[in-house]
Amino acid sequence: MINDFILYQKYNDFVKYIFPIIERFPNKEKFALCTQIKNHCYSIIQNIIDVHRVKSKYPIFYKIDGQLVFLRWLLRHSHERGYLCHHSFEVSVKMVDEIGKITGRLLNPKPKESENSANDNRF
Repeated sequence: MINDFILYQKYNDFVKYIFPIIERFPNKEKFALCTQIKNHCYSIIQNIIDVHRVKSKYPIFYKIDGQLVFLRWLLRHSHERGYLCHHSFEVSVKMVDEIGKITGRLLNPKPKESENSANDNRF
């Protein structure tokens, strides 16, 4: 089930954290930067959900990884413009980095212990 998927859980925590913060952006950014961040967040969660429905998961994980890079840029841009305080920026980027690490582990899983033992016996 998707709710048991750690990537989904961590990303959902991030969205719950960042959405109330970006809602406080200035009105001039409500329909620009705020909307861009929200739409990007929706796109990422859609890809996280979709990864459970396809056989070839790697292309979607690569897409998520790239989307996280752009999301970090949006957060940095918001911080540089003064819309995102330093604390909120640090917390949100730390959360996105953790999500990125999880995605990376899913892209490059470590071989199982039995596989390592089998490889060692060949030499």
